[in-house]
Amino acid sequence: MKLFNKFLIFFSFLVLGLVWEKAVPEKDYNALRQQYISLQENDAAAFDNGLDAFIAKAIKEKNYEKMAQGYDDAIFFTSDRNQKLNYANEAIKNALISKNKDTIGSAYLRKGVIYYNHFRQFKKALNEYLLAYRYLESSNNKVLTHQNLYHIAEMKAYLGYNEEALLLFKKCLAFFGNDHKKSESYSKDYLNSLHQIIVCFQKLDQFQEADTYLTKALYIEKDAGNTLQKSLFYKSKGISELHRGNYQSAGNYFEKALPGLISHNDFINISIIHFYQGLLFDKENQKHLALESFKKVDSIFNRHQFVLPEVRPAFEYLLKNEQSKMDVKNELYYTRQLLKVDGNLNENFQYLSGKIHKEYDKHSLEVQQQLLRDQEKKTLYILLFVAILLVFSMTFGVYKLLEHRRSRREYFALKNQLQQMENELNAIKDIASEPLEKPKLQIPKDITEQILLKLEIFEKEQGFLQKGLTQQKLASQLQTNVNYLSQVINEYKGSNFNKYLGTLRIGYITEQLHKNSVFRKYSVETLAHECGIASRQNFSDLFFDINGIRPTDFIRDLKTTI
Repeated sequence: MKLFNKFLIFFSFLVLGLVWEKAVPEKDYNALRQQYISLQENDAAAFDNGLDAFIAKAIKEKNYEKMAQGYDDAIFFTSDRNQKLNYANEAIKNALISKNKDTIGSAYLRKGVIYYNHFRQFKKALNEYLLAYRYLESSNNKVLTHQNLYHIAEMKAYLGYNEEALLLFKKCLAFFGNDHKKSESYSKDYLNSLHQIIVCFQKLDQFQEADTYLTKALYIEKDAGNTLQKSLFYKSKGISELHRGNYQSAGNYFEKALPGLISHNDFINISIIHFYQGLLFDKENQKHLALESFKKVDSIFNRHQFVLPEVRPAFEYLLKNEQSKMDVKNELYYTRQLLKVDGNLNENFQYLSGKIHKEYDKHSLEVQQQLLRDQEKKTLYILLFVAILLVFSMTFGVYKLLEHRRSRREYFALKNQLQQMENELNAIKDIASEPLEKPKLQIPKDITEQILLKLEIFEKEQGFLQKGLTQQKLASQLQTNVNYLSQVINEYKGSNFNKYLGTLRIGYITEQLHKNSVFRKYSVETLAHECGIASRQNFSDLFFDINGIRPTDFIRDLKTTI
């Protein structure tokens, strides 16, 4: 069927090309494109106003770059999502034949956007974004590279890596901000980046920063019509007002946001609004309206089989409501729904997280490392030249003496730090054994005590040495949920999960290096393996962050003093 569709597309444009050639004088590509490029998205009139002729001309002349461009335009002016996908495949096929990296990268990027926006198939979207990244990472076309960067940042935000996503979105905003008034494309990219920055700040509970960007966004869009971007800003403003306790204002903004989102069939953000409307009604003690809103979230999930982690509490609310009514039938239904939601989220998270770190983050770090190595080489040559002029032997001897003294100071400072850490750990254990004071967390006291007790056992039994341990896995092992575990670690351990886990692992290795001579013979890679860290570089960086010295230097100094 797919092969037939491709043949049909090609044959249609070929016939149209022959007809057009006989009917009108031939025009160049720019002239043809000017006839339709100003039309609105999904306006099929573009095909009769020059787009069909553009593609037919490219097919006739076997101009594969123009064919790819024509099919890319066809994606924009087609409303049917399946047809968009067919055009995207044609664009990729011709782009690959053209061997132009920018054209290839652009084609893969466009297909990823189709999967993300129109199918909400995040796995397939990420695969296309990463293919685009391979072709665009060294491109001089900064518009394409920043568009690709934006979509990768979207994935990071979906996975909950909001700090990392925020940095990428700010880069995009800075770039598109220079030219966002020049064309519709730039303006849309700029506004999308602005919206995502606001969303990230809100998810990080940094509402003051979010409001700063919101004020700017609403000012830019104040004279715009019923645009998708304007609706998204209204949604974000409603969330901000809800957070501040301005319930009436929040409800007004949610109602203003819905029509634009509905007209663009943005079911994800519609679901988010229904979720926050449910929270709003619940705070106003209008439980029946809260239930109606949360049931709309459930209905959207049933239709599209897609959900964001942000709206998961809606399903918990619905389940607790049925439990309170002792309605076994509906309780069973919402239990199954919650399991389906968790399954959907876990499946997407595991695949996307592994993929984005393996193929984007790791590659970015490798590129950065290579740049640092190149810079180090240049610096080394300069230092060597200066050292020769200043009599190498004397300079080198002084340098080694100072370096040795510095290392010894760091070693003894670290030894004192380890003792202090041990004292603090004992103090924390004493506090944990005492009755809990009023916690800031809105978690039942008995559950908090259970989690702290299980964490103490987890630390004593060195459960942190498990390889591939994630917050989700630990929550499962401790028989609690991720939100409770995360909040308890933040409140009582004074850090987020990753920092808490890293500190335990590096503390274990540091202690073993002091006590166990066998560990001092291990390579850095083996030490990383021993404490459950997969990457040698990640282990070395984490060891340096915590102890202020690289593991190789620490082991060397340790051997000279023991």
